[in-house]
Amino acid sequence: MAESQVPYQYATCGTALVDTLSEARFKPYLLSAARDQDFAFALYLYNARMAKAFLYPLHILEVVLRNRISDIFTVMFNENWCIDKHFRQILTQESRDALDRGIDRSNSNNTGDIVSTLTFDFWSNLFRDEYDRSIWQTKMHDLLPNVSKTRKSFQRDIREVNHFRNRIAHHEPVYKLNLSQIHADLIEIISWLSSEASHWVKHFSTVNQTLRTRPTHTILNAPAVVEKADTGFCTMGLTDPLSHMPKERFIVCQNDAGENIAVIEMQHIAGYILSLREGNDLMISLGDHTYSDVVKHTKSSKNLIQRRPEDNLHNAAAGLTGKKEYMIVTGDKGICGVIARAHRKY
Repeated sequence: MAESQVPYQYATCGTALVDTLSEARFKPYLLSAARDQDFAFALYLYNARMAKAFLYPLHILEVVLRNRISDIFTVMFNENWCIDKHFRQILTQESRDALDRGIDRSNSNNTGDIVSTLTFDFWSNLFRDEYDRSIWQTKMHDLLPNVSKTRKSFQRDIREVNHFRNRIAHHEPVYKLNLSQIHADLIEIISWLSSEASHWVKHFSTVNQTLRTRPTHTILNAPAVVEKADTGFCTMGLTDPLSHMPKERFIVCQNDAGENIAVIEMQHIAGYILSLREGNDLMISLGDHTYSDVVKHTKSSKNLIQRRPEDNLHNAAAGLTGKKEYMIVTGDKGICGVIARAHRKY
């Protein structure tokens, strides 16, 4: 996968790409990116590059393992061990079925052709308890000449490899895993089978170089908006009289449908009252004026943006531009708090 030096313009195609990949597949990346779509795509590409880099060590481990097992079976049975009745008798039904599927795919009686079609599941399953007495009690050293390992401990190692290999093969997210350690483990397992193959993989593997390409994002450590939301707020209807004066700092004005229309503070109300006095109206009855009047006077209608409690503060605050002076944090149970642009640092 080539690295492009030109920024990709996701603004014009990001939504279509997500639809194509599926929201379910893209969601883990989006959550890791604090819902920053551009950075989520960067993580997706990084994950794909890591998967590609791991193909080489996984490839060599699988090939070396199956060839060494095949050599052991050739000595134990014969060159045509795949179809040998004595070998087949020690297999579980599951393993026999997997072997037969491999034989069918190869369309050949040649052992080498059959071996190349057998899945990694087939080889890893050969280290189950059922095969301890019939094969591995006397053959573990032949399999692993460079280390002393029991069949049971090696089974755990190969099971982990198989699980990781399947994640790679099914294009699942692996970027959160300790990939550096997994890479080191793969090279070590190969060394148990073949020192030469291990040195070769270590020399040419690109995993460590690719690890250094992991994208970084300075905003990912930013808190969720709910952590910075001020809970000193109340809600008032647009038609409520100003005589109903709350003590809370923020007043969220709502229409008859319960929609959030504007956020005002005491200075907005004070400014409106002063404007009335400038008209020589010295006796002002607050009951004759409503919050709608204040909203109209201050031109604060729609001076807000609304965000979910879990949204990243850095991303959410980017919407506080122009006439957007307030952020309302709204969860499933209603408003959680308010953030004012003029009084917060992001």
